[in-house]
Amino acid sequence: MAQLDKYLEKLYKKPVPNDMRVAEIEKIVRAFGCIVVSGGRHQMKIVHKPTGTVIPIPSHGDTVAEAYIKEIKKLIDRIKEEQ
Repeated sequence: MAQLDKYLEKLYKKPVPNDMRVAEIEKIVRAFGCIVVSGGRHQMKIVHKPTGTVIPIPSHGDTVAEAYIKEIKKLIDRIKEEQ
């Protein structure tokens, strides 16, 4: 759990981080009940069935772009509100 807290702290750091790795994002979203789908035109898709949210993450090496990190933060905030 300590590692997840560390990743969440990095996710919510200001300014928005642009150096978060794909593996870090995967661990965070899975902890919040999301499904990570690999393959296709995007490196991965984050799916949260209860809210009907799908966030496609295109491949840009091993890091996730800032715009997608913002979308992931919005999704996590929405999940926290519903809990």
